[in-house]
Amino acid sequence: MATSSYLLVLGILMQTSLLTADSRQHVAADRRKNNPTIFNIGGVLSNRESMMFFKQTISNLNFHSQYVPKGITYDSTAIIMDQNPIRTALSVCNYLINQSVYAVVVSHPLTGDLSPAAVSYTSGFYHIPVIGISSRDSAFSDKNIHVSFLRTVPPYSHQADVWVELLKHLGYRKVIFIHSSDTDGRALLGRFQSTSQSLEDDVEMKVESVIEFEPGLDSFIDQLLEVKNAQSRVYILETDAKVIFQDASLLNMTGKDYAWIVTEQALEARNVPTGILGLKLVNATSEESHIKDSVYVLASALRQMNEALTIKEAPKDCGNTGQIWETGKILFEFIKKQTVNGSTGNVAFDDNGDRINAEYDIINVQNQTQISVGQYHYSNVRINSKLMNFMYRQIVYKYHL
Repeated sequence: MATSSYLLVLGILMQTSLLTADSRQHVAADRRKNNPTIFNIGGVLSNRESMMFFKQTISNLNFHSQYVPKGITYDSTAIIMDQNPIRTALSVCNYLINQSVYAVVVSHPLTGDLSPAAVSYTSGFYHIPVIGISSRDSAFSDKNIHVSFLRTVPPYSHQADVWVELLKHLGYRKVIFIHSSDTDGRALLGRFQSTSQSLEDDVEMKVESVIEFEPGLDSFIDQLLEVKNAQSRVYILETDAKVIFQDASLLNMTGKDYAWIVTEQALEARNVPTGILGLKLVNATSEESHIKDSVYVLASALRQMNEALTIKEAPKDCGNTGQIWETGKILFEFIKKQTVNGSTGNVAFDDNGDRINAEYDIINVQNQTQISVGQYHYSNVRINSKLMNFMYRQIVYKYHL
């Protein structure tokens, strides 16, 4: 009798538990029924051609059931970026936020570099996610300032990851690091040091000397003389390359007895010596490819969020600062978790919203011509790994230091 009573009570409890779980699912489903059916995506782009491509990409997106479920429609609102950051911020308010955009894709102005930050500040105040497709300054990684900013391009500081792999391939274990005293220079040094220290136990890489300088220098001879007789003759250079290359050449420090490995910015100098090794981000200037990838990343994140959570409508008044748009904060986290095989390669983000898995060409300067002698790319075979294809025989100045 006691056993049958126990089983009866147990059965009732299990049935109640199932009903409770089922009712919770119905409640959640009912809440999602009230989610928006139209999602407006904003764009702040560099020219009219990019703006039209953005709008067409959003229009085409509606025919991809993989990203857009039945009953959902994507719309777009786009403006051309003004080189004046104040006017840009006002335009974001008047033409994007007032149209209830759920996210913003931002490029760069034809001149100036402050306007993307203005878009980030303005949108971030309302927690509207922003995906940058060209801004690579390390400052955008600071989530205390750019709270809702992500990007489909890596910051300049991520070049340090490639440098470490390149140095391993060349067998160099000691370097002299030359960088500017700005945010990008210090971020690059910090990442290089942390990446090199996390190598395998049998690989040790040291920074023999660090030279930090103020941007806009007129001469670098004194600094070069200090390290000319150092044990290491491998120089890592961040920027302000024109003056440094000029003075290094005067001191005969650019020939076969010295190795220079430089950033993308340094390769832009007109007097880059023969033999220099540098990097170039693959698809860096393909604005249309980055627009497409950012749109599909957003759609993927919104679909997942729409299936799982309640979505509140986006802000539609810059004058209303009294309520935080929690949906925007959650959407930002959903975007960070996306991985899309896009036009620019494998698109994914780190905790700061910075692009990871980016691909680079390894450049060797030969007779004032930049020749690709290798690639650094994401491996679809070995997850979270990088492969280095390096054509050592093709390099002018095969350093043995």
